[in-house]
Amino acid sequence: EKHDQASAYNIGFIKEPLGKDQLMILKSLETDIDDFSTHKTEVYWLCRTRQSQSTFSGNLFERKLKIKVTFRGIKTLQKLSVKYRG
Repeated sequence: EKHDQASAYNIGFIKEPLGKDQLMILKSLETDIDDFSTHKTEVYWLCRTRQSQSTFSGNLFERKLKIKVTFRGIKTLQKLSVKYRG
């Protein structure tokens, strides 16, 4: 499975779901290293190497798609989930 190949797995948060044109732009940013998928207002970035070896970044996302994003690593999100679980 793809997740087994990941060195880094990040989730980006956006204010509204991507439109058709934005989804096509995101797809064009995929490489042998980077895969993307989306669900509503979340963008999933799977990086097969260290992120420093990738050409992708949050800044590139914002420039190409013309939308603000906040990416966080899955481990950080898991820690926050445990901390704030009620």
